[in-house]
Amino acid sequence: MIHMYTRLKQTYLNPALDFRVRLFNVLAIGGTAISLIMGLLSAVNNGGAFTVAVNLAVAALSFGLLTYSRRSGRYQICYMITITAIFIVLFPVLFFLSGGYHSGMPAFFVFAVAFTIFMLEGKKAVFFSLSELAVYIAICIIAYRYPDTVRFFETEQEVLTDIIIAFMTVSVVLGVCMFLHFRLYNEQQRKLDEQNNLLAQANNAKTEFLANTSHEMRTPLTVISVNVQTVMGILEDMDEALKDPDAQKLLQNAQGEIMRLARMVGGMLTLASISEGADKRKVDLSALLRGAANMLQLTLLKRGNTLVTEIHDGLAVFGDADFLSQVAVNLIQNAHAHSDQGCISFGASQGGGKITVTVRDNGTGISPELLPRVFERGVSEGGTGFGLYLCRTVVESHGGRIWIESEPGRGTAVFFTLPVYEGQYGGDAA
Repeated sequence: MIHMYTRLKQTYLNPALDFRVRLFNVLAIGGTAISLIMGLLSAVNNGGAFTVAVNLAVAALSFGLLTYSRRSGRYQICYMITITAIFIVLFPVLFFLSGGYHSGMPAFFVFAVAFTIFMLEGKKAVFFSLSELAVYIAICIIAYRYPDTVRFFETEQEVLTDIIIAFMTVSVVLGVCMFLHFRLYNEQQRKLDEQNNLLAQANNAKTEFLANTSHEMRTPLTVISVNVQTVMGILEDMDEALKDPDAQKLLQNAQGEIMRLARMVGGMLTLASISEGADKRKVDLSALLRGAANMLQLTLLKRGNTLVTEIHDGLAVFGDADFLSQVAVNLIQNAHAHSDQGCISFGASQGGGKITVTVRDNGTGISPELLPRVFERGVSEGGTGFGLYLCRTVVESHGGRIWIESEPGRGTAVFFTLPVYEGQYGGDAA
């Protein structure tokens, strides 16, 4: 007996099976056993040959679906046959043969609707469950209006027995279904927690590696940059006859590449810091943007570019001042790098619950092929490929949006928005 139970459990209730498959197997096994019992009780209580035949037909159909689904794996078809043939057709027949609403059949109606919602999904579940409700309400009304259509039990004892059997059966089967449902939910939740922990560990390891690598790269880059600048200074002090223009050009190119790598390392460190979480608080964005503009005024003059600002007063956001300042600096430097003797406008205004910042230049612009990909990491026209990617990461981490408009030969405009500060907790204004 124990061996049979173990084999039955392993075959039909194996945890490796899908949740709906196990529920269907529970229903089919329960339906087979219950229908056989009800058929035997009908025979003993002189319930009539037709009632006995219907119960045996339900038992045979339940067992047949159980066997077919296990061998073929076509559970969806078995779900539909169960719902249409048993719940919508045979249950109403048994309702009229077994006492109508003066019996235990209404309890099976509740189970049928619950099982349908468990088995099906979306619109199909809604349609069939509502169809079952409509059928069951209709047959109850028919039984009330036309009581001669119902075969009532002859004694109260038979009524009581039927109700107790129905109540116990539905309670047990629904209880098993709910038990399986919650156990599966707990299993999935546990697996999800384990996966989240693994992902968190991998992300922390990646962030730590990125930060450590960036710090390790920064030191030799600084040393090389200082040495190159020293050699360039020595060459400038040498007699004109001893100067080698090719050597100076090579050193200038090397210094340019060193600075590009240094900016890339800085971007990597910033990305690592963002992944660890920004230190957000109320930020006076008007002052922050004006400070970034003033800091870059002299740099822009080296190429003859002018910076025109139109930053409204009283702009405040909830965020990390260092990250937001880096976004402003990156965008202005990008405009400067692609402009010569040009005008760069830098503005910020508030409206509709958000602040819009604009950096516009009349420089070389961006090619149409590159424009859709400029915010991807590693995509650039001569830059590091980190600048705009970093800007997008910072802006989106602050709940904002960034986009770009450009036309080759006519300039570029970059826009980003940030939510207006609305009293979020985070400390004093920075």
